[in-house]
Amino acid sequence: MTITPGEYEFTCSECRGEGSVQVLVGMIDEATDTPDLRWEKCEDCWGDGTVTVDETDAAERILELGHTPLRTPPTS
Repeated sequence: MTITPGEYEFTCSECRGEGSVQVLVGMIDEATDTPDLRWEKCEDCWGDGTVTVDETDAAERILELGHTPLRTPPTS
């Protein structure tokens, strides 16, 4: 597969396109054995749910990881 130079857009792998991730805050409560969890904005996509990468990163995501881009550069 030939990768066209330019920007490729993918669903964010960290938040799976949700824009936020659940994080552990503090310690696990020993009495209930439950963690204190909070939702925070994803740092990988800054809450957008998508990431834009160049053709080098896109090639790895497509060829090695099997991800499908949401948007590809226009072909000439």
